[in-house]
Amino acid sequence: MTRTLLGALLPLAVIAAPASPAETLRVTLDEAVALLRRQNPEVLSAALRVRAAGGDLAASRRFPNPVLSVGAGNFPVGRTNPPGLGVGDTAIEQVGVAEELVLWGKRGAKIAAAGGKQAAAAETRADVERELAFEVRARFAALLVTSERLRLAEQNLDRYRELVRVSGARAKAGEIPGAEFDKISLEQRTFERERDDADVERRRTVAELLPLLGADAADVVPVGDLRLPDAPTDAERLAADALGRRPDVRAAEREVEAADAALRLAQAERWPNVTVGVQYTHDQFTISGDLPNSIAGNVSLPIPVLDQNQGQITRAESEAMIARHDLEKLRLSVPQEVRAAVHEYEVARGRVDRFEHGFLREADDARHAAEVAYREGAITLLEFLEAERTWIDAHRDHLDALKDGFTAAFDVERAAALETP
Repeated sequence: MTRTLLGALLPLAVIAAPASPAETLRVTLDEAVALLRRQNPEVLSAALRVRAAGGDLAASRRFPNPVLSVGAGNFPVGRTNPPGLGVGDTAIEQVGVAEELVLWGKRGAKIAAAGGKQAAAAETRADVERELAFEVRARFAALLVTSERLRLAEQNLDRYRELVRVSGARAKAGEIPGAEFDKISLEQRTFERERDDADVERRRTVAELLPLLGADAADVVPVGDLRLPDAPTDAERLAADALGRRPDVRAAEREVEAADAALRLAQAERWPNVTVGVQYTHDQFTISGDLPNSIAGNVSLPIPVLDQNQGQITRAESEAMIARHDLEKLRLSVPQEVRAAVHEYEVARGRVDRFEHGFLREADDARHAAEVAYREGAITLLEFLEAERTWIDAHRDHLDALKDGFTAAFDVERAAALETP
């Protein structure tokens, strides 16, 4: 049995080995979630807690071991009666076996409590995966967004550098004043700062994602696009279904069952177990009239006068009530959590739609018109730069809206447990 379990866990240890920091990890969203489930340390720890709870369940099914006792006595010290007796004449040897008999109701309650704990651990493992899968999806989407922001920032910087080059040529030809060219050159720092900020934000997102994947790499290249995913919006149906689908709710239900079984066990243990035994005696002191060989039986029972397990019963009663309150808290909070997630998704989706069906096109048209007008000398530098900033702000806000939309869509899946493993 142990060899089988070690054989099952050994591949996990191999898979969980970190990648070389010099490597670049290239993954899709589904591959990222698969890495999480296969080698995230928290997920692996949760799986081992299920195994540990299984050990407790196996132990609860075992009966107490019998107790073997061996003894010898009645050795002469000093004068004997009658005089001259040796060890071989007086020694008494005893061999006995005793077994504790578990009273009716205790073993079943103990097994039920351990089984409930194992079932709760299994549901908790599923809940850990549910929560961490959301974190991976959200950070993967954030990496897509920050990568796109960096790409746009680098593209804008390249465009502006070209503008500086063209403006320098115009300044040399006397088409624009030198002071205006100096302003254009100075404004380049804004585009460089935008590029640097985007690079730092992307690097921070990579640093947040890699530990969730259980990997150490130089960089992560997300493979995917920035189309906002669809999410169900029937909040009431999702809220009702989530109560039966959420692993944290099922874990709380199993905890209630385990606590009830623990209470039954504590109440049953008010009455101590009986120990019965049998003993064989070989007596050398037959000169005194003793039997040379004899068998005896015995029964021992602690008298529950001073301690009737009152402390453990009080504790078990309190823990059973706590487990019920925790379950009731979840049953009240889960529907609200689902409704809030659906509402946030609907708001985020509406915001993304407004950008993609209006704001971005208007910003593109305004920037193009301003660029043409500036090259023709029809508008001032400040007017041109204002159009550039408006375009940059619109695209940055669009990416922020996409990030919020992705997060909200994934949060609907998390809250409603739509992809619970």
